[in-house]
Amino acid sequence: MSAAPSRSSARACAHCGLPATCSPATDVDAEVFCCSGCCVAHHLAVEGVEGQADRLVARLVLSAFLSMGVMVFSLGLYGSLFGGEGDFDSDAAQALQGLLRMAALGLSAPVMYLLGLPLAEAVVRMRRWLSSDALILIGTSAAWGVSVWNTVMGGGHVFFETATMVLVLVTLGRWLDVRAKEKARGELEVLLPEREQSASVLRDGVEVELEPAALRVGDRVRVRPGEVVPVDGLILDGRSFVDTSAMTGEAEPASLGAGDRVLAGSTLVDGSLVVRAEAVGAGRLRDEVERLLREAMERPAAYVRVADRVAAVLIPLVLLLAGGTAAWYWPRVGAEQALLTALSVVLISCPCALGIATPLAFWVALGHAWKSGVLVRGGEVLERLAHVERAWIDKTGTLTRGDLALVGLEVRGALDEREALRRAASLELGSEHPIGRSLVHEWLRVHGGEAAAALAELSPVEDFRALPGVGVEGTLDGERWRVGRGDAELGGAVTLVRGGRLEAVLRLRALPRPEAADVVGELARLGLAPTILTGDAEEPARALAEELGLPVEAGLLPAEKVARIRAGGSGLSLFVGDGLNDAAALAAADVGVAVFGGSARSMEAAPINLLRPGLAALPPLVRLARAATRVARGNLAWAFGYNALGLFLAVRGDLTPIAAAGAMVASSLAVVLNSGRLATQVEGARTASAPEVTPSAAGR
Repeated sequence: MSAAPSRSSARACAHCGLPATCSPATDVDAEVFCCSGCCVAHHLAVEGVEGQADRLVARLVLSAFLSMGVMVFSLGLYGSLFGGEGDFDSDAAQALQGLLRMAALGLSAPVMYLLGLPLAEAVVRMRRWLSSDALILIGTSAAWGVSVWNTVMGGGHVFFETATMVLVLVTLGRWLDVRAKEKARGELEVLLPEREQSASVLRDGVEVELEPAALRVGDRVRVRPGEVVPVDGLILDGRSFVDTSAMTGEAEPASLGAGDRVLAGSTLVDGSLVVRAEAVGAGRLRDEVERLLREAMERPAAYVRVADRVAAVLIPLVLLLAGGTAAWYWPRVGAEQALLTALSVVLISCPCALGIATPLAFWVALGHAWKSGVLVRGGEVLERLAHVERAWIDKTGTLTRGDLALVGLEVRGALDEREALRRAASLELGSEHPIGRSLVHEWLRVHGGEAAAALAELSPVEDFRALPGVGVEGTLDGERWRVGRGDAELGGAVTLVRGGRLEAVLRLRALPRPEAADVVGELARLGLAPTILTGDAEEPARALAEELGLPVEAGLLPAEKVARIRAGGSGLSLFVGDGLNDAAALAAADVGVAVFGGSARSMEAAPINLLRPGLAALPPLVRLARAATRVARGNLAWAFGYNALGLFLAVRGDLTPIAAAGAMVASSLAVVLNSGRLATQVEGARTASAPEVTPSAAGR
């Protein structure tokens, strides 16, 4: 492995996606790699013959077969046959010895070409002349070159088996590293079609086929069974089971119909739908998820940066130590043995395990989180989550269902109840807040007809504005209207105001999510001391808090939520929210979690996004973050201990190059297997005993 990249010039590896670095002399548009293994694997796959995607494995298997032949001939050379005594006369023994040397040369030459040449190309492509890869290449080439010379000249020792087996073991180690990275990355890939199909759009009563890039917000898109939904939108007509696994990870299709929202990337199972486009192109959730996912792959955790810095310091130290070892042994055991001892030092200290120790643990965790319906933007986020000590949770749309129940409507002006609800739904049609969605759904229910007809009766809104923490306002039929929370006298009810005159009072009741009580209980047992922070009035907030057994702070504006989070104590804080008014709090917390169905702004502000409805994924995510951090620390300690002990033995001359290369492979394999235990550790943590922290005590 080569020296660690500088974070200032970090780019994504062209093969595995981990942070990589390009040399200052490298074109910014050129491909860069995080290690020589990725460089070799990438160019063998991309530049190789079609249908041989994993040519590195084919080369490795063939080289291993040839190397075993070299070992057989070498055993004959090292045996007692040529010790000066035996049944053969001296001339016959020398002739057979020469024949075995030539056979070993013939079998080793293809190995040097198959494995040595790609390693040399990787060093040249990445311009890393002072690296362990370059030193391994020099050592094996020197061992092979000396062996060829001695074979031709008919004297001295040969080291064909050392050169070939070291290359085989080094390449095997690189392949293990690359495959581990590829597997982790594969688990993070969004399962979406490479090329989107054309969409059927209803315009002016005519159905036309359009490319996805030509779709506009407001288009009515018809989606048939088996087709992929091309837009985020509101279902106007039809009902179907919808496979949302590509976006949310849900295994079971959901039954969706008029009034429900559907995400781009979902697939219809049986029925057909007419969807009004609310987000197209780059504005869709699927595109936002893919962008955030790419960002997550390029954000290393602190432990990764520590490993990188150590690797950067380790390489020059190893070069000096290898040179000093060679200089020490040269006058004592000869040049050839001194060279092999120095090669052992390089091999045993090669930071392969160190290079994958920490990123692999967090990548496995990110993949596990993704399969559980959670998008985490980087290992650093998981690392912070593992050390969180306080959890703040929004109320409406987070602890409660996204749809509120309208339990009362009191008119105060000239409007009747139906007209007041129509005006409120008209204003809220463009809102992303759960109150707004609930009023629109209530209008669809009261209307009783098709969703398209109900929405068509809503008045167009001009100069629409969202008022964070207050409500929404806009112009309807030339008059200024506003929907927002009322004063304390109304107990937090929603008011409909025309100009400055109160027209109606709408009372909605938030129903807690079915999993809310279990989730907050688990968070308390994990020591996170959950507390409700909400902009709702004291009365409804207090009712929910008592039901869940949590402390609550109500009537907070967005700025007050931020101030409360920042004043919450010395430990790291977690905030869970969904609405536009939560975006500032999500950004202010050490770890922000945006729940499914929240606004696009909250998703952007939060480094963690729940892609399935509800909060059930949150406690397992905390356990996963803690397990990933433990594994990363363990991997790092193992890599440090392995390098230290190996260097000691190699400098003493107790390790042959082949043994050193084998130990390097074993170390990388141990790191890979330990990282793969993450899922098992998370499951075990669910049943492990934890210190009991009661909600009341935690929220003092």
